[in-house]
Amino acid sequence: MNFLKLKIEKIAIHQLFSRGEDGVEIPPTKGVELIKFDDEALQDFKNRVYNALGNESSSVEMTISDTSPESTPYYIDSLYDCDDESFIEGSYNIAKNLSKAQTRRGMSGGIVVVFSATYQHNKLPLIGIIKADLHSGYEKKINNKTGVISLAHVKEILLTPSTKLYKSAGFFRRDKVENDNSICEKWVINISDFQIDKSNGKAAAKYFYQDFLGCTYPLTTARITKQYFDLTSDFINKMDINNEDKINLHNVLYAQLKSGVSDKIDPLKLAEQYMSTSDIDDYRNFLDENNFKTAAFLKDIKYIESNLKKRRIKFSKNIQIIAPTEVFEEFVTIEGNNSNQDLVTIIIKDRILTQ
Repeated sequence: MNFLKLKIEKIAIHQLFSRGEDGVEIPPTKGVELIKFDDEALQDFKNRVYNALGNESSSVEMTISDTSPESTPYYIDSLYDCDDESFIEGSYNIAKNLSKAQTRRGMSGGIVVVFSATYQHNKLPLIGIIKADLHSGYEKKINNKTGVISLAHVKEILLTPSTKLYKSAGFFRRDKVENDNSICEKWVINISDFQIDKSNGKAAAKYFYQDFLGCTYPLTTARITKQYFDLTSDFINKMDINNEDKINLHNVLYAQLKSGVSDKIDPLKLAEQYMSTSDIDDYRNFLDENNFKTAAFLKDIKYIESNLKKRRIKFSKNIQIIAPTEVFEEFVTIEGNNSNQDLVTIIIKDRILTQ
């Protein structure tokens, strides 16, 4: 998101906890006062926001999919232009939503920071959320008389520059919208997770962007192409056919997406040409169950380029074969075993360089 003139107005912090051994949720601890930063600390905080959500960040724009009462977008909309007490209460409701969304044991606790701000020259509202882990560390201390440097242990450090700590979301109010517009119409959402590389189209963990924030990816051609690749690969892997036929279908899928002959993909064409009649019906139903439309779409491989460059096959005994896609198709042959469908014979037509 390209935004300037950021001015932080309110900051609330609430603490989250990991679930216990029994998997029962531990309610978050509510921060009862707004956080006040001095000028230096406030500038540092603004830099964190720019790094997480700014134009040069790894953030990805998403769309709101859940605006029901008590959803996070519902609370976000109520935090716009409210008093301090209402801001603390509304931000705590957001913290509770995040706590509920973290259903797996082992998910870290930490803190959730909710802040309000304005951006751009015309002071558009911004509501931001940062989920950060807590860590221990050391604070440098210098004796003013002797100049001796020592280290004091600090049990809990938060909002450090480490790039692995943050999951962030920014709800940016659109220009020239009215209060009676829908929540989806009012806000532009950018989400990032520094643990996830957006080059494959993923911006954040699913529990964070969907279960907690009530958002989903916009249906761009790159997103549709990735969905088609992921769903078709998954279906092929689950088909009740021998491994050799599965390899052949994967080869066809890779060739279809890498080919420069056509920019258009017909999702059912591969099935109709290379699958049995019953498998075609199962494939069509599988796409329908996953809400993927079977209409033709324009191909954009931006999010799956790394997948298409190399083929990787894993075996049950931790054996792997990895090769560039073109080399794999030409020099690696996988044949089925007539006596045991679970076994295959692999022929690599190349010389051994090292052992």
